[in-house]
Amino acid sequence: MRPRTVRLLTGLATLAVLASAAYVAALGDWATASVCAACTFAVAVGWVIVRHDPTSPVGPALAWTTAPIALVTAHVGPLAELPWSSGAWPLNLAGLLVLMLVFPDGASNGTLWRTVPWVFGSATLGMLAVQWGARQVDGEVVGGPDAVWVPWVAVASLIAIGFSMVLAAVSLVVRYWRGTRRTRQQIRWLLLAGIVVVALLAGGWVAEVLGASLNAAYTPFLVAIVVLVPIAVGLAIVRYDLFDVDRLLTGATAWLVTVVVSAAVFGAAVYGLSQAVSAGTGLTSSVAAFITALTLLPVQRHVAQCVGRVVDRDRHVAVAEVERFAADVRAGRRQPEEVEAVLRKVQDDPDLVVYLARPDGNWTRLDGAPVAEPPDGIGIEAGGDVIARVSLGWDSARARRRIDDVAKAAWVPLEVTRLRLVLREALTETEASRHRLVDASAAERRRLERDLHDGAQQRIVATGMRLRLLQQHLPTDQAAEVDAAVAELQGTVDELRRIAQGVRPVLLDDGLAAALAAVKSSSPIPFVLTVGDLPLVSEARALTAYLVVTEAVANVLKHAGASRISVTVAARQDWLAVEVVDNGVGGVAANAPLTALRDRIVSVGGTLGIRATPGGGTTIQALI
Repeated sequence: MRPRTVRLLTGLATLAVLASAAYVAALGDWATASVCAACTFAVAVGWVIVRHDPTSPVGPALAWTTAPIALVTAHVGPLAELPWSSGAWPLNLAGLLVLMLVFPDGASNGTLWRTVPWVFGSATLGMLAVQWGARQVDGEVVGGPDAVWVPWVAVASLIAIGFSMVLAAVSLVVRYWRGTRRTRQQIRWLLLAGIVVVALLAGGWVAEVLGASLNAAYTPFLVAIVVLVPIAVGLAIVRYDLFDVDRLLTGATAWLVTVVVSAAVFGAAVYGLSQAVSAGTGLTSSVAAFITALTLLPVQRHVAQCVGRVVDRDRHVAVAEVERFAADVRAGRRQPEEVEAVLRKVQDDPDLVVYLARPDGNWTRLDGAPVAEPPDGIGIEAGGDVIARVSLGWDSARARRRIDDVAKAAWVPLEVTRLRLVLREALTETEASRHRLVDASAAERRRLERDLHDGAQQRIVATGMRLRLLQQHLPTDQAAEVDAAVAELQGTVDELRRIAQGVRPVLLDDGLAAALAAVKSSSPIPFVLTVGDLPLVSEARALTAYLVVTEAVANVLKHAGASRISVTVAARQDWLAVEVVDNGVGGVAANAPLTALRDRIVSVGGTLGIRATPGGGTTIQALI
């Protein structure tokens, strides 16, 4: 609607309420004036809605839910003599009908619903016609037209009025099922107020049948329309997520049904006891009240559960889906790390984030990314310890209650995810530590080999050369002793070279392929070497591959009795694959150094596989 039209309609409702209150106050009827003044509450809330959304028809519709009540109530004194004063009572429902048709966004559901106001208006005219000129005397309607058509029109008008109200309520149901999450939340607020209004209206009918005056019977109903409906509508439009409306709606409906059931139980108990025993009325009522009290709490719990499944069905569906996910995780059908995606789906919140608590007191995301301090959210506990925190992108009282329920069902996947993350980090740190140790060991081998080659060996060789120079100036017998000393020094140099070769072969300075070619050239039996295109290999991996080949070849030469050796080295993605095959006797010798070989490979994160068949040779495969 246009903002000007919205303000005009709301202003007319305000004028109608104020004029009615002023007129009744001028007559000195302060009781009726207070009712008219109470109608200003809905008008005030209507103006709040107009200010919040200047184009929404909900504001003027809310204002007109009480403006007709003020106008009809003001028909006292001289206005009570007007011919339509008794038949104008359907106008009390006109504003509520329009409100249900336009709430919460003013959108129409179709042509059928646009005809409802016309049906209601025609029925109101019919009711005015059958009660034209009638008067209320001592709570009874007297006078009015006395024609054969009056009863038929009265019944038809009542049916049409009731049917119009039902259709207006159905339009809300249709809008609820077709609406978004926000629309459903807003309609729940009106439904909460509607349940109370309907209950009070039914109570008014019962009170009227039992002989109560019209004012006494229907004043609570009118007060509910004047106060509860505006509050519910105002909250729905301005702050629909302020409170958990589902819990309020479930509780109100459950207690309403419980009261009805308890009254039925009480009545049945009184009747049954009065028929079964000839006890006094006081004793019968006391026993009936005791029976009713016994059934009250179980009935209320059962009704609350049933109503909760209907009113807040989304929550029950969400909890059930999370419980199925947890069962799938326990059965191994799904991964626990999917818990964040599952919670986002059931919560209908794509911005929901799960943070996991680390043993050191810090926080992390599910992907392992550290978080200094997560935003405020719902804490999830297991065994008294907080294991996770769920931060909502869409935060409201209802969202917090739902995530609290579903997160309790998801605590097992959350805990498993947290423990797996901690374990992965521990394994990663162990792997990194192992690589650091291997790299440090390789660097230390290189340093030791360099020190032996450039330090001790060079000094010993230099000492031998100096002795040779001195030998030329010594007698023959002393020269022989120098010869022996130089020979001993040469043996020491050879021993140091063997030690340096074991620490780190100098051949690796020319690359892994060149070092393996040297191993092949020194083999006493046929040796087939195949080296693929290798990427740049780290010092630790190259040394490990070289030692695997040399130790495997040495084992073949010592124990296998083979006539041929085949060595293949190739790159497989990020791995270095080494294979040594012989055609020897097969099996694995008891004194073969395979344990040391396996430990060497595992130290760099590799694996070792051995296939040995008696009489069929041995195959050693290593992935480094």
